[in-house]
Formats: sequence, structure tokens, C-alpha cells
Amino acid sequence: MSEKHALVFGASGLAGWAVVDQLLRDYPSAGTFKSVTALVNRPLSVKDSHWPIGDLKSELHLVSGVNLLEGTVQEFGEKLKSKVPGISHVTHVYYFAYKQESDPHVQTATNCDMLKRAVGALNDLCRSLKFIVFPSGTMGYGIYLPGGHFKAPLVETMDPLPEPYRSEGWYYAFKEILREGSKDRAWTWCEVRPDIIVGFAPNGSANSLAGHWATYLSLYALVEGKGAEVPFPGSEGTYTALSTDAASTTIARASIWASLHPEKTREQLYNIADETKPLAMKERWPRLAAYFGLVGVSPAPEGSDVVRPAEYCRKHAHVLEEHGIKMEVSQGDGLDAFVGYHLDFDRQLDSGKIRAAGFDEESDAVEGWLRAFDRFKAAGIIV
Repeated sequence: MSEKHALVFGASGLAGWAVVDQLLRDYPSAGTFKSVTALVNRPLSVKDSHWPIGDLKSELHLVSGVNLLEGTVQEFGEKLKSKVPGISHVTHVYYFAYKQESDPHVQTATNCDMLKRAVGALNDLCRSLKFIVFPSGTMGYGIYLPGGHFKAPLVETMDPLPEPYRSEGWYYAFKEILREGSKDRAWTWCEVRPDIIVGFAPNGSANSLAGHWATYLSLYALVEGKGAEVPFPGSEGTYTALSTDAASTTIARASIWASLHPEKTREQLYNIADETKPLAMKERWPRLAAYFGLVGVSPAPEGSDVVRPAEYCRKHAHVLEEHGIKMEVSQGDGLDAFVGYHLDFDRQLDSGKIRAAGFDEESDAVEGWLRAFDRFKAAGIIV
């Protein structure tokens, strides 16, 4: 029996949830991990987690109230020690915790402090630690800049961004923290980098485009009726720009694979994508709309009076409430602006590096969206 013990920070988030899900589904094979500990901040019950708990091969420990913002390294370590069974035997850590802040410099400082707190505590407590994986994103390639910073396809050798952009994000700082933390120790680390994460989170996620569009499209079908045409909520430029999706399941599997092959993945950055072939939203949108019985069509002509998804959801929130759905679109306006209008340039990832290293799984990118919709529906998050 394996003695591997996985510890997942941010286990209720989009990608963290999927890491736990895949570990409990015995990826990559039955018996790989003896124990899985899922750490969350907000309260979450095993029943409400929607993880596959019917026939577990691995032990599952769900630990709530783990706040990475609080305490010294020593105080945080004491909390972990008191809450996590077998903390000293943890071998693999999946660090998917994240704190969003409006000021990018505050956001970087906050997230770096969180990681330092975690790494310091793990070094004190986990004598068997072998690997830490953390996720970043295409912000690390500068897609937040008008027109992007690099010409696609985006490859790992483009990292890091030049200053002053490098200091505006925490990805590069994370690497320095992990390099320092792993110095003269038996463990190592790597970074996985997807573009938009397509997945499910039991508590919801302010940054979930799949969740935002699922709410919008399910509501649109209720208000406008099945068979109605629904224009893509953006510009012609964003509708035709190429990109590569990454389902949370793909990210989870790539992360687990990387953590089990340190001889190949030590201190490496890997782009993650469902498919090697990029897609435009004009290829995705009709299939996403069809899931809800709608006809997805091109964006409304420039200059039209367009009601964006977040605004539409607020306007018709009472319809969802009549169906027992509590709507959360706190970040929806930002998603509408960024995805619908800012991302009007090609930004596809080249995922050749991780495929050449040995993780060569490929799946239909749009199916990742539809699986997420299935999970939202099963959880009662959409109608």
C-alpha cells in the first residue's frame, strides 16, 4: 500500500476541487495515494463537496477553517498540526489557494505572504515532503495588457515578463519563495499554467467564467424561451480570437502527474491545455448555448444597445429565485468586460513541453464546459 499523503490547499476552488476529485477517483491508478487531505477556509461538508465519496480507496480528510492570512509561520503550523491527521507524513502538496485583491500590488504581497506561511509550516512539520505544485495563469504572459505582450502561441520560454510587469504579479515571486524554501531539502516543485479554467466549485467562484455563463444561459432560456437566439456577449474580435481551454480535470491530472515525476518536472513551468489545437469562441459558443436549448449566434453589431450577462442576470434575478436558485454575480461585470471585449487577440498556449515530458492526455475542450454545466445542474446551482 502506498504511503503517499496528498495535501490540497484551496480545495473548494475551481482547480483545487478537481485535484481532490481526481485523487479520490484514483488518478493515475488505484492505490497511488493512501490519504487525501482537503483544506478549505469557508465551511464545507463532505456531503456538499460533491466529491465521489461512495467507494473511496483513499482516506479523505476535509478540514475547514484553514485561513492562510492569519498568524505567524509557527502559529499556522500549530493549527495545521492540530487539524490535519498525519501531517508529518504528507508527501505531496497541491497549493491552489488564492486571495483576490483590487490592488495588484496588495494582491501580490498578500498571496506571497500566504505561500510563505504555508511553506514555512510545511518545512517544520512534513519530514516526508517530496513535491509542491502551484498553478499560475496566462496573466504571466501579459494577457492583461492591451493586445497582449507576446505574439501567440505562448510558450514557456517567454516567462518571466520583463519589468515593470513582472512585479505586478505573484507568479515569479512564488518561484523565488519555493526555490528558497526547498534549498537543501528533499522536496522540489513545479508550476502549471492554464488559460481560463473551466470547472466546478461547490461554494461558487467569483472568477468562474463557466459558472457565470451557465447562470446567464440557463436564465436566458427561462426568460426568452428554448430555441431563442443568444448573441455572443462580446466583440467580433473576441469572438474570433484563438485560445486554448483547460478543464479543471485536465489541470488536476497534469498537476498530479507532474508531482509524481520529479526527475522530469523539477522547478519547471508547464502550459496546460485540453487540446493542442486552439479554438475561437465562434466554435465554442454555439455548442455552449445548445446545451441550454438556445441558438448561439455572432455578437450584436457594434454600437447596438447590448445587455451584458451580469446586467441581464441582475435584471431577471427574480426568475432564478422562483426556481430556488440564489444568484451570485459579484464579479460578473469584470468577466464580461475582460473576456467579452479585452481578449480580442490570439493567446493560445503551446502545450508541447508537458506532452513531450510524458503527460499527453487530450480531450475535447468544449466537452469540459459541458461537464462543468452538468455539475452545476446536479448541485442545484443552475436550473
